[in-house]
Amino acid sequence: MAHVQTSPLTFKPLHPTFGAECYGIDFSRPVPEDQVADVRSALAQYGVLVFRQAQLDDARHVAFAHQLGELDDSTPYIKAGRKHRLAPYTELFDVSNLDDDGNLVSTDSLRYQLGLGNGLFHADSAFNPRRAGYSILRAHEPPPKGTGGATAFADTRTAYNDLDSETKQRIQDYVVNHSLWHSRRLAAPDCNFLKGMVPKEHFMGRHRLVQLHEPSGRTNLYIAHHAHRIEGMSIEESQVLIKELLRFASQEKYTFEVEWENNGDIIIWDNTCVMHKACRGSFEGKYVRDMRRATVHDSSSTAWGLNERTGFRAGMP
Repeated sequence: MAHVQTSPLTFKPLHPTFGAECYGIDFSRPVPEDQVADVRSALAQYGVLVFRQAQLDDARHVAFAHQLGELDDSTPYIKAGRKHRLAPYTELFDVSNLDDDGNLVSTDSLRYQLGLGNGLFHADSAFNPRRAGYSILRAHEPPPKGTGGATAFADTRTAYNDLDSETKQRIQDYVVNHSLWHSRRLAAPDCNFLKGMVPKEHFMGRHRLVQLHEPSGRTNLYIAHHAHRIEGMSIEESQVLIKELLRFASQEKYTFEVEWENNGDIIIWDNTCVMHKACRGSFEGKYVRDMRRATVHDSSSTAWGLNERTGFRAGMP
């Protein structure tokens, strides 16, 4: 195969410490490997990359994501008997406000309440044995401009760097138990279904709180609203510290929002050095927000945390 000459990628920073819009990739064909390598290097630096009007369809979305690494599969997360709206592309996660038949989800439905946890800062799959590395989120149909639905990000490397030395010393060896059900309960405390879900009765991912982010060589605070308990502490004591760290890492100086402007916009982020959340707005219950995500398994030495290496996933009902 003839070598395809590519131009260098260019970047427009979105925040003083992380995040950038990226230009120079033609997504209408397979992305050349040298540009894939450039994307990896840019993610190590910026943590979050935004590509406007990439115009990927489902098939090319999956193909490009696969160039970045081994993909997670949505099948284990889907309750038996439910259909996958994005079939046959089981590598794509349906993170829209649509039901399995493509209808707008009502704001008084259980599915809506379960999805509210995505509006809290988190890292994808922290609650699983193997955590997520890159997430590649694509707008198939964003809500109308001015109605909300942006995606926000938090820089947990810079947040760790800015912690006082006493706190760094205190937390350096902590192990955190991450629970999907904990974050869901936090986001929808009045949901009767979630009141009956006791996090300690379900699987939790065990990951160190302070980690080396291997691609950049920087130290990262691996924190999320999935964080339920710090091993060796009571839940009550754990939550005091976890909430304090989450407040610190989500200060305005560590965060920014990306507005979805067009069908085909994509955002790639590294879950091992940033948190993210879906922003709420007046679109809820009124307008479609059809977002589709491919998830690349983390391939670093800490990908599995302190968990047994199994294919288990913490699925949704």
